[in-house]
Amino acid sequence: MASVFDESEFSSWQQALRDDLLNSEQLAVLQAMVDEGQVEDLEKAAQLLDWQERVINPLEHLYGL
Repeated sequence: MASVFDESEFSSWQQALRDDLLNSEQLAVLQAMVDEGQVEDLEKAAQLLDWQERVINPLEHLYGL
């Protein structure tokens, strides 16, 4: 399954969802968030991932810097 922090060909999950640019693995990431009750719908999942990628630097988060 695709990771949230994988290099991607788009800069915004929300925009990619709207433009129908997400592949099946990327859509599965969003759907899993909905299925797990983290968010209400795919748009909210995309919004949350965009927020996480802007606010949390993956390397800093990983190493606790």
